[in-house]
Amino acid sequence: MVTVQDRCRVLQLHGGVYIVGVGSIIILSIVLLHTQTDVWQLITSRKLSDSNWTTTLQSRYRENVTITSELYRGNVTTPKLSRENSPGLLSTASLEKAKAKPVQATTESPEKIRATLNFVTGNPQTFELVEGVSSNLYVYGALWDNNRVRLISIKVQNFIFRKLLCVLYYSVDNNATGVIVKPVVKELHTYKSPYTSASVSCPIKPEEHKGEIPLFVGLVEHPTAKPKKTFFVENRGQRNKPEIEKAGYKFEFPQKEVPMEFTVCIPAMFGLKDAAQLVEKIEMTRLLGAGRVVLYNASIASNIDAVLRMYTREWAQGRETLEVVVLPWKLPSENGKLIHIPYWAQQLAIDDCMYRYKRLSKYMVFDDIDEFLVPIKHDSWSALVAERRRLKPHSIGWLFRCSMVSKDRPSPGSGFEQDSARFGSAILGLTSREQYVYPPGDRPKLIVDPTTIEEMGVHLIWQGRGTTDNLPVDVGLLYHYRSPLSECNPQTKDTRMVDRYGKRLVDRLKEIWSKLPGVELGWTPFTAADKSKSAALEVVVVVVVVVVVVVVEEEEVVMVVVIVVVVVVVIVIIVVVLVVLLVVIVVLAIGG
Repeated sequence: MVTVQDRCRVLQLHGGVYIVGVGSIIILSIVLLHTQTDVWQLITSRKLSDSNWTTTLQSRYRENVTITSELYRGNVTTPKLSRENSPGLLSTASLEKAKAKPVQATTESPEKIRATLNFVTGNPQTFELVEGVSSNLYVYGALWDNNRVRLISIKVQNFIFRKLLCVLYYSVDNNATGVIVKPVVKELHTYKSPYTSASVSCPIKPEEHKGEIPLFVGLVEHPTAKPKKTFFVENRGQRNKPEIEKAGYKFEFPQKEVPMEFTVCIPAMFGLKDAAQLVEKIEMTRLLGAGRVVLYNASIASNIDAVLRMYTREWAQGRETLEVVVLPWKLPSENGKLIHIPYWAQQLAIDDCMYRYKRLSKYMVFDDIDEFLVPIKHDSWSALVAERRRLKPHSIGWLFRCSMVSKDRPSPGSGFEQDSARFGSAILGLTSREQYVYPPGDRPKLIVDPTTIEEMGVHLIWQGRGTTDNLPVDVGLLYHYRSPLSECNPQTKDTRMVDRYGKRLVDRLKEIWSKLPGVELGWTPFTAADKSKSAALEVVVVVVVVVVVVVVEEEEVVMVVVIVVVVVVVIVIIVVVLVVLLVVIVVLAIGG
């Protein structure tokens, strides 16, 4: 009988052979190309780039590798990556360029921008370049938070604004004068990159304005200067709505602001195309107790767009009890390239979500689209938090430790085999997870009381007024559905989610998908055979690329033949080794 250990040994051998094979192809190709000086010069010369077939090839390549997605609120095309704006490939030149004099940005403002009060007002939820300050600073939104206005921002990392001032406007009158206050500029959790997420907090002095909330805020570096652009203070509810509309503004006010017990914040969706995953995330989150789900849209496929439009339409028409909010998340560009900030500025999306909805949420949940914070002893988040607050009254956050559920090991729950395939359900179709549970400091996610939080991180509370309750794994667990970090980590059968929520989840999935005729699921669980096919396909792609690169002129036929022969020999060796391994597996199985 074949054991897990035997399978892991085979997989390790397969992986090693595969890596060696592909690596050999690449190395041999490079060596052969370098030995042929004329060909190498030809490849790097203008002759190659100017040829018609190369232009056509480049065009097709760009069409294939560029993800062009219809956004929920606009269209975005994924930029071609360069060393300067690729994660993990930071250069000194990038940092110096970012810290230098501000460059001309290419962030486009929607048509809602209009001039008033002798300055321009930027559109909310769009990264706007602040003009007239000493370094590049982008503002996504201005959010009211009791005694201050918080500007959700991206700034050059480590740059210090020594003269920055906030100008608060309390009226739309053309003769209105602004109130100047000194802001607090703070970089949020940073990575090594030219830009970082930041907050610019402008204090409000209620005693001077009878408790009024500013309508607009601008930034300057001299007390007598006028802001070249101001930002509308968004989350003011219905306050001063008649006055603003009378002045001709077309900003969208929420038709209804509904306080929720739980609001779930999910950072930027980029290249998302798994509609089955999104629907399951929303519906499982509903079963756990969510009243609102907030998503940030960097780029999505058309099937995702259809799902989101359905949810928002149902909410607007009063037929939906779960509010799904979709906010655009188009990062700013400079000189035609997206600025470099890791993970699509997820830290900033978290900050925006918390300050945008903390006033309307008793608790907030911060996780990702492939994660679920699951109560083990309770039926809902509400019951879990209520009991933990009785046990630890000073807690402001409840931390769920992480365990990985492998998307490469289909293992549907009993009685849910057909439904898991029909709805592309990870919860119903994947019941094998790693035995290992990560410690509290590694990959956790949290539920928090937002009224006590100053700064929320991706995996922990950076600043708050209270303590974090690290939940025992028999009280709460974070299920993270993803491709395994290692094929050979010990697994355990875990059907608790299926047993507790399976039937209710199926009912919800049936109802939702009945409203989405023709929308593609976008995902089904992998099989080992699929992975082998994928690996073989990757080898073929490498071969094709090598041949295309080499075949540049008819007179280079000899070199092409040599390289093709070498490549074919290497592939044959790989296939032979894999066949031998397969025979070994069969023999072991028969012997067992």
